[in-house]
Parts: sequence; structure tokens; C-alpha cells
Amino acid sequence: EVDTDGIYFVPPVDATPRRVGNGKETRRGAASTIDELQKALAKELPPGIDVEIDEQFDAMFSYKAKNYALLTKDGDMIIKGGALKSRGLEKFQRVFLEEMIKLIMEGKPEAIADLRNGFERKIRNGEWNIDMLMKTDTLQDSLDKYRSKIAGSARNRAAAYELALVSGRSYKPGDQISYYIKATPKKVPAYEAAKLASDFDTQNRDENVDYYVAKLDELVKKFSGLTEAASAPKQESLAL
Repeated sequence: EVDTDGIYFVPPVDATPRRVGNGKETRRGAASTIDELQKALAKELPPGIDVEIDEQFDAMFSYKAKNYALLTKDGDMIIKGGALKSRGLEKFQRVFLEEMIKLIMEGKPEAIADLRNGFERKIRNGEWNIDMLMKTDTLQDSLDKYRSKIAGSARNRAAAYELALVSGRSYKPGDQISYYIKATPKKVPAYEAAKLASDFDTQNRDENVDYYVAKLDELVKKFSGLTEAASAPKQESLAL
């Protein structure tokens, strides 16, 4: 038995949901059309390879190889691939990315600007708990090895390690450190402005809102090509 990746097909128009007068969906002929599609695909494959239709989805967002999102009939999302749910992103970035992709799959790319503005408002108004802004890093090296690499210019300074060094605790590889970037009188490297999330004071918030708004805009810019493509008017085919 050989395990292979799934293949996604765009089904014929008559196999997709249609709205009727009462607003309900109908799939007249959909089952038979999907069955015909399955049989036609099977004919194109070598003997012994069977085609099974696991599920139908309302939409698919393909970012790059092995990185995509699926929109279920119930409006839920399934996200595959590290590029779309990277642990290197803060939680607010992951949430924004998921909501942005869902808008694209729902055919509402024009709503992304309002989504972005809403996230900025929440950042500037301090509406989120610090867990939405904090980042959690796992230490890969011992603190002594980190010091040695810094001394030998073998790596750059990192917030998690710098916090570990001044904490007074005996951190070791595999330990995790959660931190956020605090506001400072002047612009400094992120590792100098990092502060343990456990030290965050909800009554005296000190997160660097401009830093986090900039992170939001970096994410918007990264996917701007895809959002612009989704917003572009579809070219109609001409009957000859």
C-alpha cells in the first residue's frame, strides 16, 4: 500500500450548490455528476488505482505547495502547512491571517481593509489580553552556548535568550519563554525591548502598539498579491 497526497478538483458547475427562491441550497444532479466525475477519473488511471471522493468543499485557498486552506460547507476552515499557521507568528497575526483567508474564500476580499483596521483599533485601544501579542520561543541552545556564539559573532542576539540571561533562572534547552515588546522612549532592537509576558500589568499596559501595528502591516503586505488577485474582476469568456 502506498500513501499518496490527495488531489483536489474543481467540479462541474452543476455539481456545486445553487440558491433557490427561499434561500436554501439545492444540489440537483450533484450526486450523479460527482459519481460520473469519479468514474471518468478512474478510467484515466492505471489499473489497480482507485479514486475515492472523500469530501466536497465550498472553496480552496492555495498559497504554495502543501500550504492551503479549505472552506467546509458549514463555514469552518481547515488549514494545512506551516506557512499559513507558523508558530513564529504572534497569535493576533495567526487569527488575522485565518480571517483574511476566509474572506478571500468567501469571495469578500474587499472586506480585508476593514478587518485590518479593526485589528489596528484593538491593538491601539488595548482591547486584547497579552496572550494575543506575546510570542513564545523555545530555547535550542544552553545559555553558555548562546553566550559563546554571541562572543564569536556566530549568531544574532535574541529576545528569549536575553531575557533568560537576566532572569536568574537556570534555563536549559527545550524550555520556553513567552515575552512581548514593550514601549521604549527611543527605538531600540526588539531584544532590548522584550519583557516577560508574566510581568505584564493589565492596569499599566506598556506594549509597543506601533511595533505590533507594523507587524500587522507586514503580514498584509506579504499576502497583498493574493488579495489583489482575489479582488480583480474575473474575465468573462466570449462566445465565438
